[in-house]
Amino acid sequence: MTEVGALRERIGELSRLATLAAERILEAQVTDRPLSRELFTALVSAAQLLDDHDVPWPPLVEQVLFEAGRRFSEADAAHEAADPETAGEGVVANLTRFFSSFRRS
Repeated sequence: MTEVGALRERIGELSRLATLAAERILEAQVTDRPLSRELFTALVSAAQLLDDHDVPWPPLVEQVLFEAGRRFSEADAAHEAADPETAGEGVVANLTRFFSSFRRS
């Protein structure tokens, strides 16, 4: 297998795993369980790698990223309102920087 073929295979597997992570996050949302920040971080990392290789995000990945990001942002905003000294240290600041680098297809 060529290096390009192996890379294509790994990117395909990354896309599949990102979709599985998105499904787990969506399941947590639907069943009203807390979202795992670790799983969300893994999904964000996978999305970044896909974007780095000019591979479009699977639709479910895009949907979950923006919805979960909104929920984390709301949680961070509530936390910052309760403790103003932590303002700007949460997921909100990181997600804002992260999502600002993406183009919507």
